[in-house]
Amino acid sequence: MSNLKISAEFRRAVLAEFELENYEMTTLDRACAVLDQIQALEADVNTRGVIVRGIRGGIYPNPSLKELRAAETSFLALVRALGLQDVDTPVSRSASAAGRAMARARHGVR
Repeated sequence: MSNLKISAEFRRAVLAEFELENYEMTTLDRACAVLDQIQALEADVNTRGVIVRGIRGGIYPNPSLKELRAAETSFLALVRALGLQDVDTPVSRSASAAGRAMARARHGVR
């Protein structure tokens, strides 16, 4: 994994495409913080794996998986709050569009 934070690319892409009000910048800041959290959680899952050993030796799902799902849900809600989802698609499909946008930002594709 690179040392680059995907939030920096996401911020650049959003600001290049949209002119945000000051109050919207707070939401963008939060979305970027959540992206950094997602990146860290993904790194933990990639490092420790999906299944981990507990302190007593039991085998459990990596707790980062649950946190990762929650962070992704939070990010998608913030994207919707900024109005960055596709306008012409139904709400149920906007999460997919936001997910694609996040993936493009993560992999440096415009």
